[in-house]
This record gives sequence, structure tokens and C-alpha cells, in this order.
Amino acid sequence: MRIIKVMGNEPVNATIGGKYCHFRSQLEYKWAKYLQFLKNSGEIKDWFYESLEYRFEGEKIAPYVYRPDFEIHNNDGSWYMQECKGWHDGTTNSKFCRMAKHYPDVIMELVLMRIPKNSKGKSKTAHRRAVASKYCRRIIDASEIFKQIKGLVNLEIIVE
Repeated sequence: MRIIKVMGNEPVNATIGGKYCHFRSQLEYKWAKYLQFLKNSGEIKDWFYESLEYRFEGEKIAPYVYRPDFEIHNNDGSWYMQECKGWHDGTTNSKFCRMAKHYPDVIMELVLMRIPKNSKGKSKTAHRRAVASKYCRRIIDASEIFKQIKGLVNLEIIVE
């Protein structure tokens, strides 16, 4: 029997920048709106949602396949992947570790809904962030970015 952890994510179907997407969480939806804002302002060339799938051949335990949330293309032709998480868990670290092992040239970034400021009682979370930071270029606090762009980008949820 497999135990499935329910995190309270609510899927959102929406069209952003002419792209219809089935976002698995409200964080992914809001982040896509932020990425579209960056595209419209010329900061990035384009973004794609769940566009690439990576297979981890030879692994004995799951995950065997990983599809990062966002593929971001810069204006200079470079690109990188971003994974959005409301809660940082060990599965995320496993995916990042395997990406580094099987696809070392792929740049990964972790977008967290919020990074706890106080580490009191958060030793596991702090440890997980430390492990993730070994395998990804940076960890982004989405709540801070959303505060900064409030009023510039409508982040309200629009269900289609």
C-alpha cells in the first residue's frame, strides 16, 4: 500500500501569456504569472510549464521520472529549470540529487512559498534546505518576491 501525502494544493487551470496550463498548485499558477511579468518586461525570453521530462535510469527506488515545473529561457540563449514547492520535503532533495547525478549540466533552482526566518524547531527543514542548496543554484523565497511585485502583477487566482 502506498501512502499519499495530501498537502492541500488546489489545482488551477489557466491561460497565461497565451499558454493554457493545468497548474498543480496555486503557487505554480502565481509563479507563472510572475514569469510572464518577467517575459513582458524583457527580463527573460520565455518560460514553459512542465515541458521536459527527465528519466533516472538504474535507480532502485522512486522517483524514476522527474518533470520540473518551469523551464526558463534567458535572452542570451541560456536556460534553467525551476521547481516550486510550498513545503520542502525529502522527495525534493532526492529529485535534485538525482538531477545532479544523471543530468549535471542542467541548472536547477528551488522556489519555496516561504522560507522560515526562525530555525527554532525547524532543524529538519533547515537541513533539507542545506542539502538542496548543494544541488541547486539558488533557493528563492516566493513570498518576498510576491510582496515586491504586489500591485504590478495581479496574482489573484482566476479559475477557468
